[in-house]
Amino acid sequence: MDVERPPRVASALELCPLTEWFSVEDGTFSRCTFAIVTEEHQVYVGQAPIRKYNLTPKIINESLKHVTDEEVYPKAPPGVTIASIPLDDRVFIKGPTLSLYDTLAGTDSLPKLLLQEAETLEFLSRNGQHPNIVRYHGCLVKRGRIVGIVLGRLTKLLEYRFEHDDVERFDAEACLRKIESALQFLHSQGLAHNDIKPANIMLDNHDEPYITDFGSCRPFGSLLITGGTPGWLDEECTHSAQRNDEIALVKLRSWLKEKTST
Repeated sequence: MDVERPPRVASALELCPLTEWFSVEDGTFSRCTFAIVTEEHQVYVGQAPIRKYNLTPKIINESLKHVTDEEVYPKAPPGVTIASIPLDDRVFIKGPTLSLYDTLAGTDSLPKLLLQEAETLEFLSRNGQHPNIVRYHGCLVKRGRIVGIVLGRLTKLLEYRFEHDDVERFDAEACLRKIESALQFLHSQGLAHNDIKPANIMLDNHDEPYITDFGSCRPFGSLLITGGTPGWLDEECTHSAQRNDEIALVKLRSWLKEKTST
């Protein structure tokens, strides 16, 4: 496979993701990691032992190294839906979770996570996709591998909905009913989402909610590579379970009540 010439980064603003890491023991800064993906979906990653606001183009460019397709992209399985919709501002292309590359490098976890999410969305789209689950258009395939999942673009995260918009016109109960309905649909298919939180629920311009991020959505009882977010579960989330979603939904109700109380 021909590898593109490494991109020349002019600013840290071009990096995505750009993550700072801190010691679990004492909270001291450890390093920042970063990545950039070219137009041909070649991946380059780097790291530096300095804070992100001290990164310079020289430090970034000297640190970047190429990552092979095998490390981040799964092989496209036979029969996978190839996205036919124009790749414009109506869609969002979700690639591998490169913020995890530093911790998962050397394993097959990153491509496996992307493949699992694509397979889950394929399954849901063929079994009567719920209206409050993010719209799946298929996969973007390059070099025989899935490099991205093509999803309907939404305008804002529930997590940030109340920072600038007025609270009065937001119907929290309707939002919760629709999220719960989408979860009941998932559960009826033998699946649990396993990571329900405001950051994984998006809204359109009419405040219609959509569950997103199906990287941890797995059949009941399956061992999870990633799953759950501290503060949104009462216990460590190691296996897929309906209870994980039920606990998170209760916490989401309390969070919404707090955000919308006047």
